[in-house]
This record gives sequence, C-alpha cells and structure tokens, in this order.
Amino acid sequence: MRAKRVDLRVVSSHLSSTGGFLTRQLLPRRHTALLVAMVAMFATRPVIGDLRFGPIVFSIALIVLMMVSIYTIQVDELIGEREALVARKRRQSKIGWLLAIPAVADRLVVAFVPIPSVVRAGLFFWLIFFVYITWNELRGIVRQKEVTGETISMSVSVYLLMALTWAFLYHLLYSVQPQAFSFGSSPAPNSLSQTFPVFLYFSLTTISTIGFGDITPLTLQARYAAVAEGITGQFYLAILVARLVALHMVKPSSRDT
Repeated sequence: MRAKRVDLRVVSSHLSSTGGFLTRQLLPRRHTALLVAMVAMFATRPVIGDLRFGPIVFSIALIVLMMVSIYTIQVDELIGEREALVARKRRQSKIGWLLAIPAVADRLVVAFVPIPSVVRAGLFFWLIFFVYITWNELRGIVRQKEVTGETISMSVSVYLLMALTWAFLYHLLYSVQPQAFSFGSSPAPNSLSQTFPVFLYFSLTTISTIGFGDITPLTLQARYAAVAEGITGQFYLAILVARLVALHMVKPSSRDT
C-alpha cells in the first residue's frame, strides 16, 4: 500500500509539473496558437477536397479552433487587482463554454439528424460564440502597449476571426432564405458539409474586397451583410496599421526617457 501511494504521488507530481510546463510554454504564445489553429482550419477543406472523410476532418479542425479560442480568453497580462482579474477570467471562460457546448452538441446531432431547425440553432450558437471570441481578441489588441510577435498574431487572428464570423452569418441567412445568394453557373451546395466552406470562401473574398463575383447576395439582408463586412475589413486594416505604427514609434521614445 505504501509503495502504491508513493507511486501515485510521484505520478501526480509529474503530471502537475508537466501541466505547469505546458501552461508556461503555451500561455504566453496562445495568440500564435490560435492563429496556427485558424490557418489549419482554413486549409483543411481545400487540401482534403471533397473526399468522404473531408467534412469530419473539417469539423474536428473547427472544434479544435473553438477549444484554442476559449483558451485565449485570459487576462493574466492585464494590470489590475488580482481578485477582479480572476473573476473576469472565470466569467469569460464560463460564457465561452456556455456558447461552445450547444454548438458542438448541435454539430454532432446534425451529423446524424440533419433537421433544418437544428441546423439553424447550431449556426446561431457558432455565430454568437465567434462574435464573443472576436470581441475579446479585439479588446486585447486595444490594450497592447508594444508591438510583439503575439501582437501581430493577435491582429491577424482578429481579421480571420471576422471572416469566419461573417461566414456563419451568411450560412445562417442562407438556411433561412435559400434565395439569399446566387451561385452563378456553379451548382448550389446541397448539404451542410458543402455549404459552409463555400460561404467561408465568399467571406474571405468579401472582407479582402477581392470580390470575384461568382457568388452574389440577392436579398436585402445578404447584401447589407456583405457590404458591412467589406467596410469593416477595410476600416480594421487602416486602424490596425495606424495603431501598430503608433506603438512602434512610441516605444523608442519611451526608452529614451
């Protein structure tokens, strides 16, 4: 019995030290981890294509992105009272999980029972979740005091998160109004696994104002959503560049003083 107790203590100590090491290594680089997870998710479908296991891999990549997104909601680096920061951290994590659990559960249900009402409910939860994550990351950029690698990763992540959020909005609009978008000469997507990657592509071309014109919004809601995304993307880039340049210029002067 004593030997077993000693072994359990050693294992517990080893696991706690390993967890602490991972936390120390990952926590300062969590925004870079978020960016890597997002790029991996974006690249999954084009690389795999329309293979049978493609939607499953894409769903796994999306869920991994969700988990990493929740992990990025930390306030350790902010200045303030420790009790207030801990309370805020717990509140943010709870809200994130409250939004994430229904979205993941809905995706599992839809895989077996693709009921339209269930699909819309899941899209709504995914949309609200990424709105929440994007807003928290955007607030983090505003609070940055210097330009670092994590600042750049956070800035790019917010840009891609906005595109991902609008993709869920387009998909939700399309599920409510199938006539909201015209796909030109290309056939309209006829399944959940085909629809979202198409709107993710449309969102990326819209926020970057490339606008190939192969997908056209037709209803008033879809048109204004696309215009709002294009304007938001351009304003974000302009304000972001000005913000990063200002931080970079202030840093040398602060050192001189």
